[in-house]
Amino acid sequence: MSKPFHSSLANGVNSTRTCCIRSEPSEEELRALKKRAGFRKKYIAAENREERNSSKSPSALKTETELCVKALKETLRLGVAMEFLLETTKMAWTQYNYSRSLEENLDVLKAKMQELSSREADVKIELNKMDEMRGKKLKQEVSLWLENVEKITSEVTKIEEDTGEVARYFSLSRVALGKLVVKKIDDVVKLRETGRFSEGLFTDLLCESGSMPATKLVGKMTAERNLEQIWELLMDHNVSTIGVFGMGGVGKTTIMTHVYNKVTSSGIFGIAIWVTVSNDFSIGRLQNSIARAIGLELYDEEDEMRRSMKLSDALEYKKKFIIILDDMWKAFPLVKVGIPEGNAYKVVLTTRSKNVCRAMKCQEKIKVEVLSREEEWELFKERFGADVVLSGEIETIAKLVTEECGGLPLGIITVASAMREKDDVREWRNALQELKCSTMEIEGMDDQVFPILKFSYDRLKSERIQACFLCCALFPEDHAFFDEELIEYWRAEGLMDDMGDWEKELDKGQTILNQLIDVCMLVRRFDHRVVMHDLIRDLAIGITRKSPRFVVKAGTRIRGSIGGEEFTEDVDKISLMRNEIEMLSGEPNCPKLSTLLLQHNPLSGNISHSFFNRMNSLRVLNLSDTCIEYLPVSVSNLENLCILLLNNCKRLREVPSLAKLKRLRLLNLSYTAIKELPHGMECLVNLKELYVLSEERFGFDWYVSSGHWNCLKRFRIVSKSHNFTFEAERMDAIGCNIIGKESSFVLPDSIVGLVMDKCQLSSLPCLSCLRHLRKCKISSCSMKWLLPIGDNPTITSLPLMQSLCLKELQSFRGITEGVLLPGSFACLKLLIVYRCHVLVNLLSLELFQHLQCLEQIDIEECSEMEEVIQGEGMVEEGDNNNNNNAILLPNLRELYLMHLGKLKSICKRVIICPSLNKISIADCGQLKKFPLSLGSSTPVVRGKIEGSKEWWNALEWEDPNTKTLLQPLFQEHEEEDGRGMRREGRGMKRKAEEVEQIASTSRQQESPY
Repeated sequence: MSKPFHSSLANGVNSTRTCCIRSEPSEEELRALKKRAGFRKKYIAAENREERNSSKSPSALKTETELCVKALKETLRLGVAMEFLLETTKMAWTQYNYSRSLEENLDVLKAKMQELSSREADVKIELNKMDEMRGKKLKQEVSLWLENVEKITSEVTKIEEDTGEVARYFSLSRVALGKLVVKKIDDVVKLRETGRFSEGLFTDLLCESGSMPATKLVGKMTAERNLEQIWELLMDHNVSTIGVFGMGGVGKTTIMTHVYNKVTSSGIFGIAIWVTVSNDFSIGRLQNSIARAIGLELYDEEDEMRRSMKLSDALEYKKKFIIILDDMWKAFPLVKVGIPEGNAYKVVLTTRSKNVCRAMKCQEKIKVEVLSREEEWELFKERFGADVVLSGEIETIAKLVTEECGGLPLGIITVASAMREKDDVREWRNALQELKCSTMEIEGMDDQVFPILKFSYDRLKSERIQACFLCCALFPEDHAFFDEELIEYWRAEGLMDDMGDWEKELDKGQTILNQLIDVCMLVRRFDHRVVMHDLIRDLAIGITRKSPRFVVKAGTRIRGSIGGEEFTEDVDKISLMRNEIEMLSGEPNCPKLSTLLLQHNPLSGNISHSFFNRMNSLRVLNLSDTCIEYLPVSVSNLENLCILLLNNCKRLREVPSLAKLKRLRLLNLSYTAIKELPHGMECLVNLKELYVLSEERFGFDWYVSSGHWNCLKRFRIVSKSHNFTFEAERMDAIGCNIIGKESSFVLPDSIVGLVMDKCQLSSLPCLSCLRHLRKCKISSCSMKWLLPIGDNPTITSLPLMQSLCLKELQSFRGITEGVLLPGSFACLKLLIVYRCHVLVNLLSLELFQHLQCLEQIDIEECSEMEEVIQGEGMVEEGDNNNNNNAILLPNLRELYLMHLGKLKSICKRVIICPSLNKISIADCGQLKKFPLSLGSSTPVVRGKIEGSKEWWNALEWEDPNTKTLLQPLFQEHEEEDGRGMRREGRGMKRKAEEVEQIASTSRQQESPY
C-alpha cells in the first residue's frame, strides 16, 4: 500500500514545485482519489437498484432490500476506510510539504523579518528624539511591541540555527521546524502591521483632563478673591471669554492652576484643556496642543484651514469644554485656531497686557493685583523661614526690603530666598540700599520687576553659578530640562572642572542646580524636570544683552538664510535652535564666539565652506537634527572646539578631517549616514565620549586595536539595531562584532557601566580587570562564560559590581568556569538572568555565600536550569544538620523564580533571609525542596507562589515556620492541559513544547506508511 502512495505523492509534489507555502492536496486531487476508489460507482448502482424495486413483489422486494442493505453496509465500511485513507494522506501530504519547503519558507521568514527590523529601527529613531518629546512618555503599547519584536527576533535566530543543524532529507525534525517557520511568518507579518502606531508613540505626561500640581495660593485675601471672581464668571452662561491680566510674576498662572483643578474635580465641563501659549506662539503648535488634549490626530494635515475645521468639529462634539490659554503675548482669532464660539464653551486667557484682552474681545477682564503689605510680609517670612527669629533691627529692615518688592510674589520669593541665612545687619542694610538704588531696565519688563529679580541674580554665590544660570536662557521659552541633560550641557560649556570622574562631576553639577532651585531662579516641575520662569528668562536675556553678550532667538520662527546681524564681533554665544533656517551663508567674523546652537533647523541649503573660518574661539557646535549633507571643511580648523554634536543628521555623509581638533572631548555621530569614522580620529587625544549609532556597517576593528578608546569615559556603537540608554561613564557595544581577535578586545578600566547587545564573542577576558564597574547588562551575545578565569586567579573580580543582568544568552553556561578570589562580586545587589536556555547552574556555593549585599535575585525562563547554587561546600564530618552550615543573606529582599521547568534545587544548604519581603515562584514543578528560612522574626512577605496543589503538598521545607508564613501566597494556577501548563508567560519553552507536540503527532501517524 505504501508504494502507490509514494508514487502518487511524488506526482503531486512535482505539480506543486513552485508553491512557497503548501500544506495540503488540492480539491481536484481529492476528487480524483475518491473516483479512483469506486465510491461514486457503488453509489449509482444502489440508486439503480432502488428504482427497480418499485415493480417487484413484496417477497422479492424484501430479498432485494436485504441484499441492498448488505451492499450498503459494505459500501459504508469501504467509505469509512477510504475517508480514513484520505485524511491520513492529507496529513502526510502536509507533513511532507513542511519538510520540502523549509528552506524556501525560511527565506520568506527572513524577508519578513527584515521588514519588521526596518519598522523597529524607524520606531527607535523616533524614540531617540526625546528632545522633541518634552512633556511626554512612551505609550505602553509601544513598549510591549518592542518587547515582542525583541522576543520574536530571538526566536527566529534560534530557528535559523536549528535549520542549519537538521538534515536536508525528510525527517520528523524538519517537519516540526517547517511548521514553526510557517507560523512565525504569520506572527512576523501581524507584528509588523501592529507597529504602525498611527496615533503616535508618546502620550502626555499630564493628562489635560486631570488635576495639575499647584503651588499654594499666596495672599489669601487677594488671590482667593480673584479665584472666586473667575469661578463666578465661569458659571455665568452669558460669559464665554474671560481675560486675566497683570504684571509678570504677580501669580496669574498659580491662580489659574487652582481654577483648572477646581473645574476638573467638579465635572461641570466635559473636558478642560490647558495650553501654555508663550511668546514664540504659532497657530500650528497651538492647534496641535489642543488636538492632543482631545485625542485628535492632526499631524497628517498640513493645511491650516482644514486643521481648524477638524479641530472645531471635534470640540463641538464635546458639547461643553473650557480652554485655558496661559501666558499670551499676542492676540489672534479663536476661529482661525479652530476654537468655536458659543456660551457653552469657555475660553480663559492670561496675559501681562490688558490690550491683549481687548484684542481678544474678552467679555470680562480681571486684573490680578499685587499683594497687600500684610500679605507680602507673611509670604516673605514663609519663604525666608517661618521658624527663624529675626532680631528687632533686622526685622525692621526686612520689612522695608519686602516693601521694595512692590507686592510682587515672584520678587518676594526670590529676595527672601537670596537673604536666607543672612544674620549680619550690615548685609541687610546693603541689600535694602541696592534695591532702592537699582535703575537697570529691560525691554518688555515692568520697571519695578527687573531690579528685584536682578538683586537675586547678584546674590548667587559665584560667577560660575551665574554663568550656569545664564546658559539656561539659550534654550526656548518653557524648555524643561532633565537634571543630567542640563549638567551635561554645563560640562560642554566648560563651566565645570574636569574632575576625572563623571560621578563626582555629576554631584558637583547637582549641587549647582539645587542652589539655583533653592533661590527660585529655576523651578522643579511636576515631572521632576526643571524649568525657568519666563520672567526669570527675560531677566537672563536682558543681562546677556550687555556682558557676556548672547544672541538668543530660539524658537522665533526665523526663515531662510542667515549670516549677518546675529553674528557680530562681540558676541559670546548664539542660540538659533528650533527655527526654519535653510542656509548659513558668508564668512562671519566672530572671534569671541564660544557657543553656536543650530539644532532643529532644516539647513537643507547646507552651509558655506568658509562659514567657520573666523570663529577660532568656538568650543560648542550643535548641528543635530538638521538636514545637512556634508560638514564644511572650515570645521577642520576649529582647534578650540570641545563639543561637536551631529546626531540625527540623517543625510550627513561627509565629515572632514578632525585631526586638528585636539581639544575635542565629545563627538556625537549618532543616526547619520556616514559609512566610515572621520579621518584623524587617532589624533583626538582629549576625546572622552564618542557616540556612533547607525544602520551602516562600520569598520571599527582598526579603531579598537589602536587602543585610543582606552581614554574614553563613554563609548557607544550600534551598527545593526537601535538601542539607546544613558548612563555615566559607560561603554555600549550594540549589534556588531567589534572585537576582531578576542585578545585585542580591551575595555577602558575606568568605566562604571557596560552594556553589550547582539555582539559576537565567546567571553570577556578583560572583564575581571574592570575594578570600577558597577552595572553590567549583556544580552543576545554568543558568550559562554562571563569570567573565563583559570584555576589560579590573582585578583578579585568585579569588587564594586552592584547590578548584573544577563539576558537571552543562548550559549551561556555560567558566571565562571574557574575559581574566584574572596571579595569578587562583594557589592552585588541585583542579579537578573533571563532566557539563558543552556544554563544548568548559575553560581558556585563558594561564590554565593560571600554575596552578603545581595538584595534581589530574578531568574526567569531558563529552560535547562537544574540548580541555582551548585555544590554542597565543605561540611564537617558527622554533621548532618544543615542549619549548622546555613548561608546568611541579611539583605535579600526579593526572590523571583519563574518558568524554570527543570529546576530541582535552589541550594543544598539552608539560606537564612531575615529581610525577605517579596517572593514570586511560578512553573517550577520539579522543585522538591525549599531551603529558605526567614529566621526567628515573622516578616510580612508579599508575592505569589503558583503551581499545582500536588506539587505544593509534596514540597519539602527546611524551616516549617517558613511554610506557615508563605502558605497564604500559594495559588493553584489554572490548568491548560493535562500537564497543568499555564496560559501565559511560557515564551520559548512553550514553543519548544509545541514543536515536540508536532513531532509526537507525526510519530503517531507514521506507522501506516
